Amino acid sequence: MPDAHATPVDVSLFLQASLRALIRAEGAGRVPPRLTGTGPEVWAAFRNELTATDLAALVIQDAGVSMPVPFASEQWWPGWPEWGALRQSPVEVQAWMTDALALAEQPRDAYLRGQARLLGIELPPDESLATLRLPLRHERWLELPPTAGWVAYALCTRPGAELYFWDNAAIVCATPAEMLFAGLIAWELGAPPNTELHIRLDDNDLAETLKAGETYHEVVGLRAAHAHRDLRILHREGKPPLWI
Repeated sequence: MPDAHATPVDVSLFLQASLRALIRAEGAGRVPPRLTGTGPEVWAAFRNELTATDLAALVIQDAGVSMPVPFASEQWWPGWPEWGALRQSPVEVQAWMTDALALAEQPRDAYLRGQARLLGIELPPDESLATLRLPLRHERWLELPPTAGWVAYALCTRPGAELYFWDNAAIVCATPAEMLFAGLIAWELGAPPNTELHIRLDDNDLAETLKAGETYHEVVGLRAAHAHRDLRILHREGKPPLWI
């Protein structure tokens, strides 16, 4: 198991990021209102002894049925605690819901950048991404850690692009925080329910990725993180990565 798996996302950050994503989706009409609109009234009428923490757990678990990454964390986050073992303060969770409501109508870029800051993900500068060509519609590109799907996001949302984050990109993440953020991008871009997202955990040495034997039309990564390694084996034509 990669060493990075021993450094999980703080549970409170997972809850905050998930609530932001789900409340935003409720505001857009993508999921039923459980945290917004009439949802709180229904919850108040039926919750009995349950708290805001229980509500958050139920809503996130429900989303995880059709979108395991990012919401069914026990499937991708080694060491994720059982929901029943959580002892998050209901007052704190309610405050996160209130904060998420205040942020729900942000423009997409501002929202995702805020999620990245929350999770401690450092995004590459826009100017370095602007130099990359757009993938062709049939191409699959591999994005190396630690950019957590942001390169694929920038390419898929560039004006004129006819690409899908969940079809054209395979994303390797070295930490659960990166995995969570990549999943949040897929959710924000409207990945269809029960779609297999090509997002996986590996270590910084890419041990499992190199062992898998898969090849890609292009490999993209931070030069500072991976240029010391020969990664031509990952390219269908044996070419080096596109460095940013």
